[in-house]
Amino acid sequence: MSSRLLRGLLLAMAALTLSVAQAASFKWASQDDATTLDPHAFNHGMTLTLLNHIYEGLVRRDKDMRIEPGLAVRWEQPTPTSWVFHLRQGVRFHDGSPLTAEDVAFSIERAMHKDSDMKVFAASIVSAKARDASTVVIETAFPNAALLQSLPELRVMSKGWSERNNATTPANMRMKQENAATRQANGTGPFKLESREPDVRTVLVRNEQWWGKHTTNIQRAELVKISSDATRVAALLSGEVDFAYPIPLQDVPRLDTSDRVKVMQGPEIRVMFLSLDQGSDELKYANVKGKNPFKDQRVRQALYQAIDIEAIRTRIMRNSVKTTGILVATGVNSVDPAASQRQFPFDPEAASRLMAQAGYGSGFEVTLDCPNDRYVNDEQVCIAVASMLARIGVKVAVNPLPAARFFQKIGSGDSSFNFFGYTPSNLDAYNTLEVIMASRQGGSGQWNVGRYSNPQVDALIQRVLSEMDPRRRTELVTQALSLHKQDVGHIPLYQQGLAWGMKKSVDAVLQIDNRVNLNHISVK
Repeated sequence: MSSRLLRGLLLAMAALTLSVAQAASFKWASQDDATTLDPHAFNHGMTLTLLNHIYEGLVRRDKDMRIEPGLAVRWEQPTPTSWVFHLRQGVRFHDGSPLTAEDVAFSIERAMHKDSDMKVFAASIVSAKARDASTVVIETAFPNAALLQSLPELRVMSKGWSERNNATTPANMRMKQENAATRQANGTGPFKLESREPDVRTVLVRNEQWWGKHTTNIQRAELVKISSDATRVAALLSGEVDFAYPIPLQDVPRLDTSDRVKVMQGPEIRVMFLSLDQGSDELKYANVKGKNPFKDQRVRQALYQAIDIEAIRTRIMRNSVKTTGILVATGVNSVDPAASQRQFPFDPEAASRLMAQAGYGSGFEVTLDCPNDRYVNDEQVCIAVASMLARIGVKVAVNPLPAARFFQKIGSGDSSFNFFGYTPSNLDAYNTLEVIMASRQGGSGQWNVGRYSNPQVDALIQRVLSEMDPRRRTELVTQALSLHKQDVGHIPLYQQGLAWGMKKSVDAVLQIDNRVNLNHISVK
């Protein structure tokens, strides 16, 4: 064998060895799990985090959250209400079938279905049609300033696969319905579903036929649900998992001193709040009969003013959160930071006077539904709120629930008082206004579980969607938020912070929407 040939073989073997060494398995632990694999069934953070790896939209977000081409390589807007998208060539679903414009049109129409929880992202769309095999035309009822921002959330399914598996419409999660798409998946994304055990583990494997450039060396990723904070942290410290989130705030200093792990922290665009049933004539889970105290603005304001939000911020959340008076985080499109000032001060005496004026001087009893494995210190916050409200005679029984049961319960309207949070995943204010604040009718207010309703606010929300001037749009958002604050439609608490823990051999990009993106993670 010549020396040149031998040298070439040795170089090839070295390159192969390096490639194998760089390929990595990755195990990550979350407090929560995806509730479904149907990309249009549930607008839920952990569900969308997982589905982002399997399914894709016409456009996507880069690591800096900017819009860039996805399944569409380019687009134009020939009229203010017409968009033309040109599809990427050579894209295939995980089952090997080619992507066509019919798949895209079908998926957008599916996301608009009455049982879809993602229809807020298609709010202005009238139709989506295939012009030819690689061109999709989307028509809107009016100009929509947020359409491109919303399209990453309208994930594309195979029309043929959906038809063969009787999954042409989303399963209604609130009614506990399922179909083939609930537990199976067939997308075009960078990872394929290998196996799934709901609330236990989900395994993804790299899609070697993906159209894009893999920016991660992860070949296999295993997501495990570890609800217990202590167990999740222990798993990270022991090396059982490579990545864990969220990290309990009280454990951050300890992990920061470890020579094996590190913690990344930063702001999140999720706002945590209390929702009160204002739609029922009688509260289902209270001892007040024949009437509903939450219908009275004075009672809602009393609860607001009885909560020591600074104590929650400093003692329970350890200064990791930012208090707020609105349901939309600052930093989200069309939100004026000045609007986030809290409407009323902490004042238990004033709160007691309001209770007396409303005819509830002796207080009442009510149940607070609360997730215990979804948000940072969620159950502790609920317990603290209960203690604070007791000072004005409102005896609160905290009902802690696993996230899956919690969301099914409140989503079906089976709650009088609850604590949860919302992230506008398209980074636009309209999303939160339409989903949380709009009256629950005609597809609006999907997660306005307290059924707050103000026709003036509804009218402003519709104007926000079609207003193309940025300054005027921000003014409309501010007006809607101001009315909601005066009404005490909800009780805003704080903008949550992020804390991700990982081995020092892991590099990651912290995302303000709290979505782990494997494409932005590498393992040394």
